[in-house]
Amino acid sequence: MANFKFDVCSIGTGIMGSTSAAALAGAGKKVALWGRGGESIARGMDGAKSALETLGENGLLDCAPGEALARIAPVADLAEAAGGAFFILESVSENLETKHAVLLEAEKYCSPEAIIGSNTSGLLPSKIAAPLGNPGRFAVTHFWNPAHLMPLVEICPGRLTHPATVERVRDFLLSAGKKPVVLAKEAHGFIVNRLQFALLREAVHIVESGIASMEEVDEAMKASLGRRLADTGPFETADLGGLDVFTSIASYLFADLSNADGAPAALKERVEKGMFGAKTGEGLFPWPPGKSGALQKKRAATLISFLKRDREG
Repeated sequence: MANFKFDVCSIGTGIMGSTSAAALAGAGKKVALWGRGGESIARGMDGAKSALETLGENGLLDCAPGEALARIAPVADLAEAAGGAFFILESVSENLETKHAVLLEAEKYCSPEAIIGSNTSGLLPSKIAAPLGNPGRFAVTHFWNPAHLMPLVEICPGRLTHPATVERVRDFLLSAGKKPVVLAKEAHGFIVNRLQFALLREAVHIVESGIASMEEVDEAMKASLGRRLADTGPFETADLGGLDVFTSIASYLFADLSNADGAPAALKERVEKGMFGAKTGEGLFPWPPGKSGALQKKRAATLISFLKRDREG
């Protein structure tokens, strides 16, 4: 990457764009943060600054936050940002037309050696890459929110993604201190969102079946699997518990689990009423002022404790 002015061109200045830029800059990468206007860029820089300060305050940076922030250059000219970068990372809204527009524009300026990634939560990479001139150098690179506190990045190739692209992306993310996982083929939701929504589907089914309340389901998860899964994934858990035991349970339990193939009524009904959750003050639960912020602060503290443990080996 010696011939590149920037290691990364981060397109998008929302939560994912700013926190992924912060994570990469904190790992020593030079980042061009691009937005469509001065207000957008300022918002992105503020988000990156806050993320880096959090890392610095908790001993998770090898330099001062200001030094890491100095590696992020606010750039208004996409030709400059994309043209000088090794890795183009798009983090705009989850809208295919919007992603196509910015990626096609970036592709006009970026080097033939550059790789292009999209920080989508579930859109298929082949659909995102469809209009690109060289879809072989494209892959989904799904950072998890908040990107400066979550080490995982899911790498999902499209049907035309070249295997060398996947390796280059993986090597780059490893050099930035991330924990990349590579999918063998594309799938909606990749790995973790498929698992997360399978869990949500069954959680709703438990409540709708009268087995337990939402509050009891949440408490049960936080006091059990929520803790254990940090060290043992589902396959390791099965091996540790004994495949004979898990096979026996699966033989009668699988038939009793939800097989719903659409969004749950409990969610759709609230959405139709404009009850979107914390951002509207009401969702599955009421969200009075201060509740969301307090919970996010508590969650961040937990994630920080895990990052500290990772650094200790």
